[in-house]
Amino acid sequence: MKNKLLTIFFSWLFAVVFVFLGFWQLGRAHDVQRLKAVKPDAPAISLNKVAKPGTNLEPDAVNRIVNLSGTYVKSYIAPNQKVSSENKTSLEVRLMKLKSGGGVLVVRGIEDMNYQNLPSQIRVLGRLYPRQTADLAKYKSGVLTRIDPSLITSDTNLDLIDGYVIAISEKNELGQAINSERVLAAPLLPRVAGYYWQHLTYVVIWWLFALLVLLAPFYDRLRGRKVRVR
Repeated sequence: MKNKLLTIFFSWLFAVVFVFLGFWQLGRAHDVQRLKAVKPDAPAISLNKVAKPGTNLEPDAVNRIVNLSGTYVKSYIAPNQKVSSENKTSLEVRLMKLKSGGGVLVVRGIEDMNYQNLPSQIRVLGRLYPRQTADLAKYKSGVLTRIDPSLITSDTNLDLIDGYVIAISEKNELGQAINSERVLAAPLLPRVAGYYWQHLTYVVIWWLFALLVLLAPFYDRLRGRKVRVR
């Protein structure tokens, strides 16, 4: 009798665990749908309101459309940057000395062999991204192996903002547009392991396990009934 009660207890215990695992996978499936849904951009905001020089970029600042103004003081090339699902190219990246203080890396667009002299004050509208963490090229003078402000700390005395901005547009002090071959400033999508239907499959599997462990203590009895019927 004692062994039978223990068997029933553990079968219920495992069933509860499997049911909760099924609900957990169901939640993951909903997370995949929610995070992959296209969200409208919030209105543009001043860069210094969402990011400060010398501090880590807050998660809420990532993907924000920002306004910034200042003077470009250094120019770099970032090779092997992915600009589409198939194509990689070199990007022109400049260090902007911000009017509000500090500095930030700005991706102006596709790198052009003809260096473009720009006015002293530039106004930029762009999207803010976190720093890149993986090297995409070999180190050379004037080359960024990845777009990461920590790589240029020896080149400047400016306190740098974490991350970088991909420029959507640039204007001079008179409001005239400055042309460049821009790259798509698409929002980064959060990553969730797995796919929607994959998580739903796991839901079914865990709940089937729950049903099986509930039926396991009665397996011999059910089998005995079938034998007697025969």
